[in-house]
Formats: sequence, C-alpha cells, structure tokens
Amino acid sequence: MSTRNPLSATRAGLTAVLMLPALVLVGCAGPASIPTAGQSASQPAGENTVMTVSLKFMPSDITVPAGTTVTWQNGEAISHTVTSGTWGEVDGSTGLRGTETPDGRFDHALAPQGQEGDSFSHTFDEPGEYLYYCQPHQTMNAKVTVVP
Repeated sequence: MSTRNPLSATRAGLTAVLMLPALVLVGCAGPASIPTAGQSASQPAGENTVMTVSLKFMPSDITVPAGTTVTWQNGEAISHTVTSGTWGEVDGSTGLRGTETPDGRFDHALAPQGQEGDSFSHTFDEPGEYLYYCQPHQTMNAKVTVVP
C-alpha cells in the first residue's frame, strides 16, 4: 500500500492552478488574427495591410514597391480616419502630434470593425514618402514609403 503525502498533493494542485493563467496567455501570444469583413479569424491580414489596433496604425511604417495597393483595416470597435498629409511636433513622452495638415491625396473614415466601410485601399504609383494620420486620435501617425 502506498502512502501519499497530502502536502505533495496540495502542492501539485496549487501548481496546476497557478499554471493555468500562463497556459491561457501562451495561447493568446501568437500572431494577431483579427477577422475583417468577409474574412474568417483563421485568415491573416494581407501583406500590405495596415491594422488599427490600440489607437495605433500597425505597422506604423510600411515600405512597398511602386504600384502596390495598401489596405487599412479597422481592428477596433471605434471609428478612425486614414488621412494623408503631414504631421509633426510629436511629443516624445505622450506620442501626441502637435500639428497636422491634410494634403487631399486620400481621406477615408473607417467604420468600426466588422461594419461596412471598415477597410480602405489606396494604390501608390509614385516612389516617395507618404505621411498619414487619424484625425480624431492624436497618437495615430504613420508613413508609407514607396520604392521604385
């Protein structure tokens, strides 16, 4: 007959309970897969897709060859804009921009995630740097660099 130490059983049970949150977090730590309109959760966003996540454009800087279409996808339950133009005077501690000037190249209001109009695409034909921002959210500043 074997005898079990009740303290060992308690430690094993406690270890299992304490490990559960870590196991759950490991499952959440993989690549983000936010479904878009007409896209299932298992389909990743496209290579030239910029997502809005946590009041940021992700990635904030993207480099593409001339002739490439970039798509912005709203990954949040709030509206954003994708407005081309210059921005500046970004506060290093808060990330808030101090200036913005639209240039009229594009200005699209992104509907909340899952609603019609939650994505926007623009083709960049000419090499150069194209700044853009979200009008209502002063921390959302980004750039598309187009190479030949």
